[in-house]
Amino acid sequence: MTGNDRRVTRFVGLKSVLWRLGPVVLAIAASFGWGYLNAYGPKGWVSVVLWIIGFVVSMALIAVAFFSCTRALLSLALAVALVFCLNMAHEAVAEQALAERGNVSECLVRQEIPRQRIVTETHHRPGTSPGDPGSTWTSTRTETSYEYRLACPQARPDSMTTDTSVAKAGAVIAVSWDPTGRISPRPAKAGAPAEGFLAAGLVGGLAVLLTLLDAVLDAAGFTVRRSSRQVVSRLRERLRRRR
Repeated sequence: MTGNDRRVTRFVGLKSVLWRLGPVVLAIAASFGWGYLNAYGPKGWVSVVLWIIGFVVSMALIAVAFFSCTRALLSLALAVALVFCLNMAHEAVAEQALAERGNVSECLVRQEIPRQRIVTETHHRPGTSPGDPGSTWTSTRTETSYEYRLACPQARPDSMTTDTSVAKAGAVIAVSWDPTGRISPRPAKAGAPAEGFLAAGLVGGLAVLLTLLDAVLDAAGFTVRRSSRQVVSRLRERLRRRR
């Protein structure tokens, strides 16, 4: 391989890595941007429009990153990591906003109401050969949420919804709530908001590492295929010389 060929190969490899990393980095940035729009952006109907736009852009970038990955398992792991990053970034920004402008009230739980809903998901497994369409199946699961009727000193908040049971009727719990009403009430946490940002950053970093791993495996496969062709060509030349 000449010097020019090596430079071209390095340029193509670097371009491929940047092309794959771009959607991943933008998806991580959009996750935090979406959270800040929800917590600190404008109010009213503009807030709803920005919420929809931010969510659509974030999911679109996750989809681009998913399809940019060339291996099924890595692409699936990458998409899962980015979705977790999206949720964790949104939650981290909400916790930061509550720490800055939120109030904490000791509220009496008047009633705990479990809510259940059945979620149906469609799954698709791609085929292993060009003529194999793959398989599609559906699965169902039951999700339970808990709605609480509260009695707080400032008469706010009067309700709260959580994914897990946090208290029974008659108990007193600390509730963190946003005076602007932009962030839903939730049980007060002892941890600092920085912990949420760190966790979201680690999950985003995992997505970047998965993307780099996919690019490295592609580069290694290209090298192996190229070296094997070189070995075969050399063997043919030796056979010709012996004849």
